[in-house]
Amino acid sequence: MTKRSRSEKGKSVVPSSSSTPRPKRPFINDLAENRFILLSKKSVISGRCVILQDFEHLNIPRILRRNSLDQFMAIREPVYPSLVHYFYSNYAFEGNRVRSRVLGRDIDIPLGQFADLLHLSSEGVDVYSFDLQDFEYPAGESALTASTLIHGDDNPGLVKNEEVNKFTFTAQILAKFVFYNILPKSGEYSHARGPVPLIVYCILKGIKINFSHFIASHMASDQIRMPGRHLPYGMLISYLLKQLGFDLSSETPSEPSVNLDSTLLKRMQAQMRRVAHEQPPPVPAPGSSSAPGSSSAPGTSSAPGPSMSPDFQTFISSEIRSQIQEHQSWIEQRDAAFRAEMDSRFQGICNVCLTLLTP
Repeated sequence: MTKRSRSEKGKSVVPSSSSTPRPKRPFINDLAENRFILLSKKSVISGRCVILQDFEHLNIPRILRRNSLDQFMAIREPVYPSLVHYFYSNYAFEGNRVRSRVLGRDIDIPLGQFADLLHLSSEGVDVYSFDLQDFEYPAGESALTASTLIHGDDNPGLVKNEEVNKFTFTAQILAKFVFYNILPKSGEYSHARGPVPLIVYCILKGIKINFSHFIASHMASDQIRMPGRHLPYGMLISYLLKQLGFDLSSETPSEPSVNLDSTLLKRMQAQMRRVAHEQPPPVPAPGSSSAPGSSSAPGTSSAPGPSMSPDFQTFISSEIRSQIQEHQSWIEQRDAAFRAEMDSRFQGICNVCLTLLTP
């Protein structure tokens, strides 16, 4: 047996300290560690996976595809709340680079790569700090035309409207997608504030939005760190970590929120029916327009009855459109009955006059 010299003894037993990588701290600095104390108490908004085929009849997958949102909306992943807390504690978005640290591993990627990993576009307009009234519109567009597209109504008073139930049916669905996946919120979803109506307009109009910049900016905003606010993009962060090769097998996941699918559509349609039934149709006033072909008393207008614009018909479901058409039919029937009565009275007056004038 060959003996080792004294100088060789122990070399294979104690490895050199310089060859052993030291594990990184979980936080990039003391500020991040202090931030973690606050953020670790927050709940996480997972986001919701959109089942695109359930919205095919409304043309929504094609609308989303024009803004490179179809694959993004279909992301579904388990959520790792503890990793989300570390992600936000170490997060920074500066110089168009996304930086953080999770499981002792640094994340430092350019915005373009961030966009590619999440199937988003890195091109388009910035809408993060804008709304319908202060956005710089393309030629021929304005806050009024944007509001008209969202509401199916060119009433200028709707430009400042925040009530989602006044949107067209398609716009209401897109607002739900924004609430859950683009600008996530918790609590009530009945009002669309800030950039939400503008986002819905841009998606409907096919105006490209730089959603990767939007999301990276929102992750860095002070809004989500305020007391009472939850941390957004739970599924998105899980997906990003997996795309970057993180091993999450030893982490404890929680299931994401339920999907956005046909169940959502049925619930929204039922809500619209309830609202329609709670609002009785108006009684036609004398002198109002009548249906085409109906007779008219002297001095009254014969303009055609109310009609929906083609754009509005495109943006609502066949079921809701049928209800509105029935409502229009009811108005026309009442209008025709009123005009028939007026014609009868007029004819009666004429007959009396002829009788009095006949010698």
